[in-house]
Amino acid sequence: MELFQVRGIQIAGDVIRNTGELMVFIHGVGADRSSWKYQLPYFSALGYSVAALDMRGSGDSDARDTDGNLLPISLTEFALDVDAIIHELGYQKAHWVGNSMGGVIIQEAIRLGLESVSTITLCNTFAYHPEQDSILPRAATALQTKSLPDFAAERIPLVLRKDIDPTTLSEAIYAMARKDPEAYLASWQATWSPDFRKMLEMITIPTLVISGSLDKITPSALSQELANTIPGAKYFIIDGAGHISNLDRNEQFNMVLESFLK
Repeated sequence: MELFQVRGIQIAGDVIRNTGELMVFIHGVGADRSSWKYQLPYFSALGYSVAALDMRGSGDSDARDTDGNLLPISLTEFALDVDAIIHELGYQKAHWVGNSMGGVIIQEAIRLGLESVSTITLCNTFAYHPEQDSILPRAATALQTKSLPDFAAERIPLVLRKDIDPTTLSEAIYAMARKDPEAYLASWQATWSPDFRKMLEMITIPTLVISGSLDKITPSALSQELANTIPGAKYFIIDGAGHISNLDRNEQFNMVLESFLK
């Protein structure tokens, strides 16, 4: 783990440096950088520099300032943090890879016109979620009667394939359970509230869209909307994968992403 001081806060990341282009991996709202454990060694072996980041409020990154106040948490803040890390690592551009919330953050980076975006890979994500109104209050309602660790133990098994190995399952539950609850709720609101549909047809950056056939959180129809609207986008559905397809079927995921980058 490395700690980076950017934009007045501390961001944690797992980084492997090579001479090749940089890939940055951005996790979902209930995850942290550990969700990319199968991607970093794979793409590093291909010569890429790779960085899996903890977004502010997650993992080992700051959730609060020195006075104990919650940091500003929004899609804009997330995107600017990633952009700052890319430059901190000595790169002008990177391949942005994001799952769920991570894919929404990437769309915000494009909306902001960040020049560090070289290609984008949108995994198990959406431009607009049609169940937004029912999803937005869900986490806050759940946390009125249960702890975040209890909510994590209940929710994470729903986003991974049923026969996922016990180690990966326990790691994923821990990643969500250890979040600052207030930061988690703010991240949840940021994730499920946007509508990027009108922007999609103006995206000119090379795009890969990946979905899992078992994903019930963001069904494949939402991924297909991305792929059908973004000019030239490539689309691949991974059979037998749920909402975190890069964990569920990591070998297939890596092969699809490698082929796209080539």
